[in-house]
Amino acid sequence: MQVVRILLVHPLAVWFIASACAASEPRPPTAEQRAFFESKIRPVLVEHCYSCHSAEAKELKGSLLVDHRAGLLTGGDSGPAVVPGKPEESLLLAALKYESYEMPPDGKLPPEVIANFERWIAMGAPDPRIGETALPVQEINIEQGRQFWSFRPIARPNLPQVNDTSWSHDDVDAFLLARLEAQGLAPAADTDRATWLRRVTFDLIGLPPSPQEIDAFIADESPGAFEKVVDRLLESPHFGERWGRHWLDVARFAESSGGGRSLVFKDAWRYRDYVIKSFNDDKPLDEFIIEQIAGDLLPHASPQEEHDHLVATAYLLLGAHNYEEQDKQQLEMDVVDEQLDTIGRGLLGMTLACARCHDHKFDPIPTTDYYALAGILRSTDVIVHENVSNWKTRPLPMTADEEVDVEQHEAKVAKMQAELAAAKKADPPQTPTQIKALEKKLKQLTSSGPTRPETMAVADAETIADCQVCVRGSVRYRGPAVPRGMLQVATLDEPPPIPAEESGRRELAHWIASPDNPLTARVYVNRAWHYLFGAGLVRTLDNFGTTGEQPSHPELLDFLAGRFVDQNWSTKELVRALVLTRAYRMSTTHDARAAAVDPENRLLWRMNTRRLDAESLRDAMLVVSGRLDLAMGGPNILDSKALTSAGSYTPTEYGYQFLDFRRSVYTPAFRNRVHELFEVFDFANYNAAVAERSVTTVAPQALWMLNSPFVMDQARAAAERALVREDASESQRVELAFREALGRRPTDAEAAIAMQSIEGHQDRVVAWEQLFQALLGCLDFRYLN
Repeated sequence: MQVVRILLVHPLAVWFIASACAASEPRPPTAEQRAFFESKIRPVLVEHCYSCHSAEAKELKGSLLVDHRAGLLTGGDSGPAVVPGKPEESLLLAALKYESYEMPPDGKLPPEVIANFERWIAMGAPDPRIGETALPVQEINIEQGRQFWSFRPIARPNLPQVNDTSWSHDDVDAFLLARLEAQGLAPAADTDRATWLRRVTFDLIGLPPSPQEIDAFIADESPGAFEKVVDRLLESPHFGERWGRHWLDVARFAESSGGGRSLVFKDAWRYRDYVIKSFNDDKPLDEFIIEQIAGDLLPHASPQEEHDHLVATAYLLLGAHNYEEQDKQQLEMDVVDEQLDTIGRGLLGMTLACARCHDHKFDPIPTTDYYALAGILRSTDVIVHENVSNWKTRPLPMTADEEVDVEQHEAKVAKMQAELAAAKKADPPQTPTQIKALEKKLKQLTSSGPTRPETMAVADAETIADCQVCVRGSVRYRGPAVPRGMLQVATLDEPPPIPAEESGRRELAHWIASPDNPLTARVYVNRAWHYLFGAGLVRTLDNFGTTGEQPSHPELLDFLAGRFVDQNWSTKELVRALVLTRAYRMSTTHDARAAAVDPENRLLWRMNTRRLDAESLRDAMLVVSGRLDLAMGGPNILDSKALTSAGSYTPTEYGYQFLDFRRSVYTPAFRNRVHELFEVFDFANYNAAVAERSVTTVAPQALWMLNSPFVMDQARAAAERALVREDASESQRVELAFREALGRRPTDAEAAIAMQSIEGHQDRVVAWEQLFQALLGCLDFRYLN
């Protein structure tokens, strides 16, 4: 009845629904879907099916080919093997379940593997193996591969000549304007100041500007007004929360293991805080990368630096793994594969995982390169093996005072343990009651005192060894060992030698973060461009290979990458320069002539309209309600007893909505339980390195905004907050509501509708609650213009 009531009595709800219910067009397979296929589906097909159902088979069974997409869709003698989106109609899944045919015939696959196939088919069976026949085997030519644009050395292009020399604010603008002028196009006019301020504030700190900040900026007529705003935002501690969140997507940050029985990463918050602090401190990206891959191997000048270096290596441990896997060799290799996929797509923009089973089908990456890198990670301790394996943890350094506190506490615990042991052996024996009292006291003492801090962290293994090739990706079929090394096609000089007694992670880290690496700087500046302009110069953010897109402005990409390295790999300098360009200041106004020439706006003749991501939506709602808690850092997973005592929530369900008002970057990141708002508004997949999130506009989002208890609760709080302002008139309250929620004043028509809806309602609080809910759900709240 709540939806009906709003629709009947609230004129603004019509505006809200119309803006929210546009259906999205079907999208091609996403990077996440491709990654799922490469990591979960292709290796199984290669290991268990190719010997009988591929072009490699000595005798093709059942006329079924599974080594390309068309083969699965066409099927064999029994019909199509896969019906995209319909697992129940897919013969392949039935065969894997042993419900019809029994495939593979030598034994049923584990339940989690079958579940992966069911999930894959349900998502539409995305499969990058295009074509009607199997791809021919091609000899990989490394030298020829180095001629591809992304593997060439970063160039230092000259600035192009432009006709309108007055338009540019930064050298970046010249590259854009030259391309526009070559097409006979002109850039859009500047947007208004309030719109720019809302844009840059969300982009830099993920929060809306206050009405007071908007007024101050509009009134500032000094020449450096824009620069002052940007510098203020860059110095804000919330910059690290916003840009650290971008990195956490790429690092597939989560606080539970995901695979099998999901286990909580109780110390993952330390890595999250390390990332946020690194961006606030503007730690050079090369140092940032090196610490995460090899921090435990680096020298340190202080306990704090040692602390940071150890915490940083959690990057290698955060993947989704089934620690209950009893085949320990399989688990170890799956962890290495996931690490290489994260490093490859996250840092280098390359799909390295494709080369686990065979030479890369599209890029110049032989299988030997995969196992050269795998040897480095196989020589690293990341798992502690028990019946249920676990991730590796290491103690963190403590100050002298902390050491004394812990030692004193441990002495108290040891003394009480001795008292309990003596009580149990006493003659005459003490009562059951007395012993239980001592046990309760010991438990309280143990749980309340200081403990030795530890973190998820790696270490070099005791046994350092090169990795053998896993034939067709199977750990049970081993080929020759491959010397540890780097990706050949991206190594333009001599590769760094790896000491026999070390894993090689130090050398790997320095190779990735080298100015001579043709990929790393390009990939990073391209992502920064995407975050600020809505689309990368290369739109396939995690694929700089031959199946990815070519850059729209290759000279500009190299210019940015070169300048980024020259400026000490500084994220803040990069961001500052980009948001102070004339291009970033453009309006989103449509131009029919420009759209006819460049319908996708690849030349950037106007600014792209962008939807706020899930975190910014949630945080902005909490700003409007006045409830946002800006406390930074620290543990964020509440005790399970606190959860159940706070209401009907169980630890599995986790009461996100009513127990936590901190910024969304601190919302517990459980792989088996995601905040509803995050699910509805396209949060990053916790299970993989995500460079680009999906952005959808679908009806369920509108319905969620209308019916979510969280949204209603924030609207109610905002209404009560508005009505406390007794010195304001009703029309002044309406204006302030629009300014707080949308960053602008209402139009005359909007103000009239809002006043009509308030004055025509008997319950004043409910009327204002409905007004705020409509504002939170409208286009202007959810989008940046």
